Amino acid sequence: MDGKLRGAAANAGKVAAVFEGGSFRCQFTAGVVDVLLENGIDADACYGVSAGALSGLNYKSRQIGRPNRVNLAFCNDPRYMGAKSLATSGSIVGYDFLLNDVQDRIDPFDNEAFGANPMRLFAAATDIVFGTAAYLEVENAVLDIERLRATTSLPLVTPPVEIDGHRYLDGGIADSVPIEHVLEEAGYGRALVVLTQDRGYTKGPYEFMGVARARYAEYPYLLEALESRHARYNAQREHIWEYEQQGRALVLAPDHPVEVAHVEHDTEKLLRLYIEGRRAALSRLDQIREFVEG
Repeated sequence: MDGKLRGAAANAGKVAAVFEGGSFRCQFTAGVVDVLLENGIDADACYGVSAGALSGLNYKSRQIGRPNRVNLAFCNDPRYMGAKSLATSGSIVGYDFLLNDVQDRIDPFDNEAFGANPMRLFAAATDIVFGTAAYLEVENAVLDIERLRATTSLPLVTPPVEIDGHRYLDGGIADSVPIEHVLEEAGYGRALVVLTQDRGYTKGPYEFMGVARARYAEYPYLLEALESRHARYNAQREHIWEYEQQGRALVLAPDHPVEVAHVEHDTEKLLRLYIEGRRAALSRLDQIREFVEG
């Protein structure tokens, strides 16, 4: 039996949390995660995509309220995210501010608690040469920080991140909600899935294909992944409902179309979405506990 099969066998019966990305839409996830932490509900692993990986980071460090605090405090700070950061650093995400000032000083990340939690954390990223997904394990929040940068590196507005000879962009390009990987390849028995779009949402084609073709002309497989993303995403959501019907997935999603923008400056909208995430988790708390604890 090879290593991959042994790993899948070892995960049988275990539960993985799967967090969709969506930048500030992950305020919904922040609300769900806080309820999980407040009630001592732990998954065996967490697979996060883009901002969903940052939600997983705080799930593993058990810091209740931290993502919500940071987003509300800095959503209007040009150092955090937006056009000014893009103009000055070439990235719409202010990584220096987020990973240094905020992470180390303003609202310190608990590296000790992160290391003590046995839950495994994976950040999904897209290999731009092959256009395929990679699931990068984050074992150390300091040493593996580039893996978190990779999963959150949005196309066109954030430079690719190079790790071990591979160049990566946002994980959502190749695998927006890695439930198939978790259940079929990694071999986990069940998946607790947190989506950041409502159940009726349908993704449309990528709006910036013309610009992408000019920017990434030397990466044809990345361009193919960008062009087909909406079709793959919509098909993936159908798979999620099938897993849910089978009892292999428990899915939490907003009840209504999400009004929070990718870059959002309205703190009231952000707080409402966080509260909606809390309500969604609290309304199904017993079901979640039973599902996770088997």
